[in-house]
Amino acid sequence: MKDFKQRLDAIRSIEPLSVSERTQLDITSVRKGGILEFANDTWQVVNFYRYLDVKWSNFSLRKKDYWVTEYQVYSLTSGKTTYIEWEVDDELEVCLTDATIKLRDISFNRKPVSRNDLDFIADEEQGEVIFKGKRYFYSDDDTWAGLFYSNAEDAKNKKEGIPLKVYEFESDDGEYLSIESWHDDLERPEREAFLSHSVKANTIDVLQIS
Repeated sequence: MKDFKQRLDAIRSIEPLSVSERTQLDITSVRKGGILEFANDTWQVVNFYRYLDVKWSNFSLRKKDYWVTEYQVYSLTSGKTTYIEWEVDDELEVCLTDATIKLRDISFNRKPVSRNDLDFIADEEQGEVIFKGKRYFYSDDDTWAGLFYSNAEDAKNKKEGIPLKVYEFESDDGEYLSIESWHDDLERPEREAFLSHSVKANTIDVLQIS
């Protein structure tokens, strides 16, 4: 009943933008409380997170800031919660989380992958892991270190970011497997490994900014 009420309250709060306004916006315009349409569903942004790309060796800042923004989104039809993230490199890139998975279910050399295994793979700049019989190959170009911020104000001030490393793998059919390795005991998201796929930015419709 609580979940149904939450969805109903969110639906009732929607004040959709006009079609002309929506065509001028993309996912980068949205903040907490915003409403998006994608993947044949309507979603509310319930949390807003940011990651600052930093140096792999010691988590120190780079000369130029590069940010990854992540929304925790809530389905207004099913009550499902997932994550969608975006970044702007040469173009706007968007990625949608399909499932959170357990580290013990990811294998390397026929045993559950460990942090030492991940460091070995990163040092070698190659390797593969297996999840449910599917092979995922290490992507050195996409693996990165960052500082996590749970709110926009801390991100703006670059204050007390939680350090993490994200080891990225990709299957032959373009599915991503990401493993997060957190380097602090501060509060952090529960997600540590997940599957995701790319989403075309122009398939996401902004109904409400915040």
